[in-house]
Amino acid sequence: MTVSVQPLALPRARPGGPGPLRLAVCAATIAACVPYLTIKIAWLSGSTAGWNDAAAARDSALYVGNAITMGMDAVAVPVALAFTFRWGRRIPAWLVLAPIWVAVGLLAPIVLAVPLGTLLQALFSTEPLTGGEGPVQGWVYGVVYTGFTVQGLGLLAAFVLYARERWADVFTVRTRDVPKGATQPLQLLMARTAGVFAAVFAAAHLFWAFGGTAGLRGDELAHRTVTQQLADGVWGVLALAGAAALLAIVRRRGRPERLLVPLAAAWVGAAATFAWSLYSLLVTLAQPGFLASGTTAAANLTALGGLLAGMLMGVAGAVLLTERQSARPTASSTP
Repeated sequence: MTVSVQPLALPRARPGGPGPLRLAVCAATIAACVPYLTIKIAWLSGSTAGWNDAAAARDSALYVGNAITMGMDAVAVPVALAFTFRWGRRIPAWLVLAPIWVAVGLLAPIVLAVPLGTLLQALFSTEPLTGGEGPVQGWVYGVVYTGFTVQGLGLLAAFVLYARERWADVFTVRTRDVPKGATQPLQLLMARTAGVFAAVFAAAHLFWAFGGTAGLRGDELAHRTVTQQLADGVWGVLALAGAAALLAIVRRRGRPERLLVPLAAAWVGAAATFAWSLYSLLVTLAQPGFLASGTTAAANLTALGGLLAGMLMGVAGAVLLTERQSARPTASSTP
């Protein structure tokens, strides 16, 4: 009599589950949020760790600002999870794209400017890396901006892996193959108008990037660093690149390249121009007696121009992609 031994059946991974790369990117992104959230929770709990000026840490307006920025950073955690696990592909597109668009806009200039600016400042400048003595200690800037840089890279990588599964055709279609729909004249009007505002916004920031001081506040001049000048240059270049890329898409001009290339430039440029302009205006409005404070009309008008440019670029791009998606044949109508 023979006895057959069946091999032990091991549980199989569910099809479509996240691979090791996506899990690693998700874990790194969430881990990068922890230091910033920890600092904000400590400050909201009454701690003055990391502050040179303990009285400034207890300002009521700053308390509200800390709560808002902590909430904004906390959103990165569910967004990273949605980009990693299967349930994220069932979320409505707008609910996924809106937060990542704002996140890319806020984090992309930091990723592009802070590491290089810090290196240049350390090598060629005698100024402290944090721009001198301020209310917050220098180590806080290092922790915060290192975390932001890792977050930006992690969210971008997670979003690309997610988009390749959910909108795979966007990675292969060519710009000239995108059909011109009924809203194409409106898209062209918005793209051209956005280009005018983006040019004004970029001109001001490039002027400040190359050493111009007109329009800057007194406190900004007192703590001006190489990193901040480089950030101004990045904002200016991204605004121009985003406006030019969007116009090329709308007009279907240029080389017969993939839509992905100008779409990525328009996406990042519009997001950065909109998000940082909105943030600048909100910070100005939150200051008590902001009209009598050190704010300048030039800085406020520049931020307003950037807000309009980014908003118009974002709306034009959303209309274009929505129209293209609605024009595609559905699964039931394809052979």
